[in-house]
Amino acid sequence: MDLLANVAVENKRRVCLVWEDLTVVASSVNNSPKRELLKGLSGYAEPNRIMALIGPSGSGKSTVLAALAGILPTNVSMTGNVLLNGTTRSTGCRDISYVTQEDYFLGTLTVKETLTYAAHLRLPADMTKNEIDKVVTKILAEMGLQDSADSRLGNWHLRGISSGEKRRLSIGIEILTQPHVMFLDEPTSGLDSAAAFYVISSLSNIAHDGRIVICSIHQPSGEVFNLFDDLVLLAGGESVYFGEATMAVKFFADAGFPCPTRKNPPEHFLRCVNSEFDSVAALMQSKKEASSSWNSLMKMTTEEIKSELIKYYRNSIQSENARKKIREIKQSEEPLVEKIYDTSRLKQLCTLTNRSILNMTRDIGYYWLRIVFYILNQ
Repeated sequence: MDLLANVAVENKRRVCLVWEDLTVVASSVNNSPKRELLKGLSGYAEPNRIMALIGPSGSGKSTVLAALAGILPTNVSMTGNVLLNGTTRSTGCRDISYVTQEDYFLGTLTVKETLTYAAHLRLPADMTKNEIDKVVTKILAEMGLQDSADSRLGNWHLRGISSGEKRRLSIGIEILTQPHVMFLDEPTSGLDSAAAFYVISSLSNIAHDGRIVICSIHQPSGEVFNLFDDLVLLAGGESVYFGEATMAVKFFADAGFPCPTRKNPPEHFLRCVNSEFDSVAALMQSKKEASSSWNSLMKMTTEEIKSELIKYYRNSIQSENARKKIREIKQSEEPLVEKIYDTSRLKQLCTLTNRSILNMTRDIGYYWLRIVFYILNQ
């Protein structure tokens, strides 16, 4: 069996992620009090499902991702458990990938070149060039980048591919090593509705190929929201809802805050927990412009609504099911054998040198400009 087949077989293994009583505290600065960023969160994620983390700004979405991925900054402390198939997730685990909001590329390279160089740096040293080319071709097709494979990425003076294509390329680079778990911090940030839908649709396909995909997202459209299997709604570092995305509307209705007809559900969820809407509601009331769908919410402050929802969730069937499922996963899953994808230092050096030379030869003007500035400063 060749290396590609081995990777495919390994990726079919069932991997589950569990987090229990996750609390993150930011250290005090200049004698200021410590601040709780996350407050006792618990949940789980299973393969073949894509999960959305939504919540207002400052609710803890990015902190949850960083805590689960094991990349929290040094000025915060974490308590609680993060388990991958029942064992503590190790730092730098190759079965986990993390995609940041920003895309960092060399604009002079093409899409295919960027992916190929990344493959040479990340995949096993004993993979042949032909095997790497097959992996690159497969990922280009998986991410819908075949048509732009030979297009340059672009920079400040060179027109390149779109923001949506760059985001899909970032995701493609991360799935080179076939991670079991993918975290993405606001992958639709800065994208129009069509590009956002395409990105989340691609992530949904990746998840349904046997992976866990968890991404934070600020305010998804209805079409994008319908692509998610599971939902975590956060407010002030606490869980307002955890469960199937399709059941969230019923949860809010049962809690006494039904979603108005024809209103985008995520907008309604955020309206209930985002304190910025209090000033908007006050302005609308003063102008007597409040619609009937807002009237029921205007009787309570956002803080009151949030407290009611958090209290309701803690005693809900969704919370009970989550605790039960966590116990089942911890007892049933076999430990995961970590992947070891190490390429040699020499190969890394040769690959980076080759890439740098190619970048220099295609961006002569930039380097000549640096030389001119250097001479003028002497």
